[in-house]
Amino acid sequence: MSGGYVRPLYAPEIGLQRARLDLRLLSEDDIDAWADFLGDPEATRLLHTPAPVRDRELALAGLQRWIEMIEGPIGMYSLTVRDTGETVGFVGFVPRDHPWGQELELGWLIRPQFWGNGYATEGARALKPLVPGRFVSMIRVENEASANVARKLGMTVEREVDYHGFKTQVWATRASGE
Repeated sequence: MSGGYVRPLYAPEIGLQRARLDLRLLSEDDIDAWADFLGDPEATRLLHTPAPVRDRELALAGLQRWIEMIEGPIGMYSLTVRDTGETVGFVGFVPRDHPWGQELELGWLIRPQFWGNGYATEGARALKPLVPGRFVSMIRVENEASANVARKLGMTVEREVDYHGFKTQVWATRASGE
């Protein structure tokens, strides 16, 4: 894929481990947790596509599209609690075309029963070193929890835009050392 972003440093072949979490690239094995997340109106209410998806086949089709977008370490990862094996959610990079140019976006989707445990921050910190250079996170202005994750990652608000009909802050940083 050609893009305006810096190429990844390497691709983790077997996944990544953190203190509490295991991360691995998304696969169809994640359909149960993926469908659970997408079907939960509380989980999706602050996304840029907030309507819950309760049809499992539609959720599977969406999951397959995310899997097809994986290129090296650029993709969505499943976050699993090492001690229990439970999938808490998903975190990862996706290339985006914006009016100001191509960007890599780092995003996170955490299932509500796992909110408030620092899993989004821990997962995002694990991925940060995989991509040198700049990346962004597109966060709706009312999503204070995601803004707090971005702050913990050393990101700052670069601008505010209308994104898919929602007032959105573009949080930006560089992946290494900032």
